[in-house]
This record gives sequence, C-alpha cells and structure tokens, in this order.
Amino acid sequence: MKPVRAVIVDDEELARKRLRRLLDKHPGEIAVIAEASNGEEAVAAINAEHPDVIFLDVQMPGVDGFEVVRRLKEKPFIIFATAYDQYALRAFEENSVDYLLKPIEQDRLDKAIDKLRGVLPQPSPSITENLERMIARLSAPAQRRLKVQVGDKMFFVEHADITYIEAKEKYTFVHTADKEYMMDLTLNELEERLDPAEFVRIHRASIVNVKHIREVVKWFAGRFKVRLKDKAGTELMVSRGYADRIRRL
Repeated sequence: MKPVRAVIVDDEELARKRLRRLLDKHPGEIAVIAEASNGEEAVAAINAEHPDVIFLDVQMPGVDGFEVVRRLKEKPFIIFATAYDQYALRAFEENSVDYLLKPIEQDRLDKAIDKLRGVLPQPSPSITENLERMIARLSAPAQRRLKVQVGDKMFFVEHADITYIEAKEKYTFVHTADKEYMMDLTLNELEERLDPAEFVRIHRASIVNVKHIREVVKWFAGRFKVRLKDKAGTELMVSRGYADRIRRL
C-alpha cells in the first residue's frame, strides 16, 4: 500500500517540526511531500502536488486556513490544526471534518490518521460539502442581533437577550426574559446564523442560549432537561440526538 501523501501548512516553524516528528511515528504510512509557512505558499504547493491530505493551521496571518481551502482547485481530505475553544470545535465535529487541537498530541494525531484511512483514497462528496458549509459558518462575520417584526414595526433583538428559540405549530418563536417574538426563519436557518459558542441546539424544536442555562438535570432513560434562569424557570427537554452537545458544555 502506498503511503498517504501529505502537506503540512503552519506559519510557525516549531509547529511544523513538531508535527513532522509526530508523523514519523507512522513510517511507511504518511509521506510529507511539502511544507508551507503561509497561505500563499500553501495554495501553490497543494495545487501543484495534489496531496491526499493537508494538515492545515487555521489561524495564520494574511491568508488563513479557511481562505486556503477556498482557493484550492481540488479539495483533498483536510485535518485542521486549531486553537479554537470547545464551543467552536463543535462545528468541526458536526461536519465530519477532523481537527487537531494545538499543541498537537501523539494520541490525538493517531486517531486522526485512523479516520483518514477510512475516507481515503477519495473523500466522499458529503465531506466536501460539509467542509464548505463549516468554513462559511466559522468565517462569516457574526450577526449580533435578530430582526423581528411585530405588526407593522420592525425590532432588533440582541443575541445576549435571547433566552431560547423554539419551533411550534409551523412557526418559530424567539424568547427573551419578558417577551416572545415570531419569526419567519426556520430553526435550521437560525442555527447557521447564531454563534456556536453562545447557542446550542438541544432538540429539533429548540435552541438555547448557553448563558441563560441555570442547570442541566438528568431525566428518564438517559435524557436531560435544561432549566433556564428566567423568572418562569423554563424547562426544555433535550432529545437523545442532541445529548452529546449538552454533555460538552
């Protein structure tokens, strides 16, 4: 079996050397064919060499990792190296794209390589689509308020004031501490617009503002309930499919 051809992209020389040293623990499996110290070099090297995988630093000055991906003619499998916090990492986890949290550790790199074996020789179209969706979500400037309409008037609700959002009877309702507003956007559309560091989907019918959670209570059959800090002591059920998101808070 031919070794996997890899390109390492990181603006820090020590980080590149560290990753090379860790990859050396997989002799015959990974062949580093090029390195790049910035985004421009990365795009040129990747488009010329057509690697199987890129180990790509996200936070680089100038052309960052996301912009590198946008400029590629063909997208191989990508393993991101990032210093993002746990909430932003959800975007990587939910979109079937692997990542390494810096400083990179050997055991985590080994798991990423195991995953790599399962997707090569060619990443599936769904992985490529999820990659593009994730980049759009993380790199787009965050909107800090939602536009809602009450009668003939338009209001703007600050994200910080939102306690939770729910879908019921074909409508979407945005809740604050003392008011409720109806919107024409779906929960899926709102989830794409909201900062994953601030809001978490806990059910197909509800999204909650993390800062407004008072406590998470274990419920029957391994399920959870979320209790909010509002005066009503609102309780929202966490469905099994979203339980891992609550466990990661």
